[in-house]
Amino acid sequence: MHATQPSLDRQAFVSFETNSSNESAKRVVLSAHRKPLPLAPSLRAGYNSFVATVSQCTRLKVLFFGRLKDLIGRAEDSVNSADAATIEQLFALYAARNPELVKYRPSLVASRNQEFAAWDTPLHPGDEVAFLPPVSGG
Repeated sequence: MHATQPSLDRQAFVSFETNSSNESAKRVVLSAHRKPLPLAPSLRAGYNSFVATVSQCTRLKVLFFGRLKDLIGRAEDSVNSADAATIEQLFALYAARNPELVKYRPSLVASRNQEFAAWDTPLHPGDEVAFLPPVSGG
């Protein structure tokens, strides 16, 4: 390669190297450039293997009914699933933000995915949790 010739960019270099059958031309290009970067990882590594993985944490949908809705200020909220492992821990997150919720805890019923659930029920990403105060009437 002559000093007055424009240098080849890495993509042109890789394209030239992979498509050329002329060994002497390959050697000239190799000596004119630093070690080439691979275009893609090996097939064993998998597609996008060098892309950072997204956090495994997703959102939980949280519903509040009755007086709880008034205390929280909305009927629906969402929270990171990594923040609470059980329904009890989820309620504790909200009680820490709004201490008045604590007095309702003994009379509340909880549900997970529209089924009544114990307070120690584990939560999974994408779950819907509802907190239901006692209902009276006739």
